[in-house]
Amino acid sequence: MQLTVIGVGPGDSELITVKAVRMIKEADIILVPVKKEGSTKSTALDIAKKYIEDMDKVLYLYFPMINLEQNKDYVESIFKKHGENINQQLQEGKKIVYLTLGDPMIYCTFTYISEYFEKVNYIPGIPSFLNGAAISRKPLCIERESMAVVNMTDDEDKIKMVFDIHDSIVVMKVCANQKLLKELINEGKRSVTFLTNIGLDNEYITEDINYLNEKVPYFTIGIVR
Repeated sequence: MQLTVIGVGPGDSELITVKAVRMIKEADIILVPVKKEGSTKSTALDIAKKYIEDMDKVLYLYFPMINLEQNKDYVESIFKKHGENINQQLQEGKKIVYLTLGDPMIYCTFTYISEYFEKVNYIPGIPSFLNGAAISRKPLCIERESMAVVNMTDDEDKIKMVFDIHDSIVVMKVCANQKLLKELINEGKRSVTFLTNIGLDNEYITEDINYLNEKVPYFTIGIVR
């Protein structure tokens, strides 16, 4: 029995590692997180689909996109059920993989259920911001520069502190607080590259700060220099 969490990268199916592809092909069960109960829509699955020879192996796990603290009992009951079901399949000797966007150690849904398992193997994937830096042809940091990754859902004072301290900043979940982000970029007279839906058919890249004037898509990151 084996449980492996696989990072499938930022969007381009050719950016999945060779090891990840092998583990997907060898799996008895392929777990995929979805945002809506009963849904079969998954970006991670779309990326890895070309390497899945039998779609009947795919099982969908519902992870509610709601405030975890305000709905603690409801959410924990779902996570516990996932843990019980997966452990049952592991006890039956199944080889299981769990697919996640980017890298499994960066904002990964699996983290919420990891406590239910004694041993988990992880296969890293290329994070969206590393692919974004390569696409924009701009280094994230050079020489003595420092780099930070900040989430716009975080406390505003913490976000401001990051902008005060670091030379290069990767901004995740841009859509969570666009107003503050625009203020900080303008105040620091910084340059920025926004990358939306990296590696997908509707990929969009711009250096226009006014991109923040309208609601940007969920899969948008910013690279601030």
